[in-house]
Amino acid sequence: MLNRNKKSNPAITAITMIVCFLMGFIDAYTFLVQDEVFASAQTGNFVSMSAKLFSGEWREALGHIWVIAGFAVGAIAGEAMLDRYKAKGVAKYRYFLFFQSVLLLLPAIFEELMNDLVILVFLGLLAGYALTTFRNVNQTMVNNGIMTGNLKNLMGYFYQMLFQKDKQAKLHLFNLATAILIFVLGVGGGTLTILFNAGYHLWGAFFISVTAFGWTVFSPSFSKA
Repeated sequence: MLNRNKKSNPAITAITMIVCFLMGFIDAYTFLVQDEVFASAQTGNFVSMSAKLFSGEWREALGHIWVIAGFAVGAIAGEAMLDRYKAKGVAKYRYFLFFQSVLLLLPAIFEELMNDLVILVFLGLLAGYALTTFRNVNQTMVNNGIMTGNLKNLMGYFYQMLFQKDKQAKLHLFNLATAILIFVLGVGGGTLTILFNAGYHLWGAFFISVTAFGWTVFSPSFSKA
């Protein structure tokens, strides 16, 4: 989807791409470590949850239910942050990333003490929040953790570029393809981290987020209103 109301901002694009990577990184963790649950892809959760419920696997369905609930709360939190800091311009992204980093720090510290379902609530909340607040790649609106919509829109732009000779469609196609690729690389990075040592994974996710936050603090690009 074209974002017609905002000009292209390379700094915001970079942040969105980092969050795309992070969402793939976290989905690898929830899928491989938390019984094939998805942090960001709620369609997958609804399918798995329903299949488990109707086949009598009540306990196995709980993880999906909790992460969906966390995602819903996170989406509300994201809308609240957008509303609260809308007057801050691009500087608002440092607030967004600070809150995101806090959401990752707590399960990273207390992973051994937290129940798995509580961790899933935190990661679902994070995904809902991130998908709401980080969604601009140049002038293209993207889902940084839900690739179904991205792929559908990518094919729409491919059709427009190929058959309607729409020059803008080529740009949007490139932006969406890049977002999908970054997400896939995030899943790969998360998988490799888990294979090496699953205990490092949430700390790795926190490091990615807090590094992005540090960039927004020190970069002049995020000081302009």
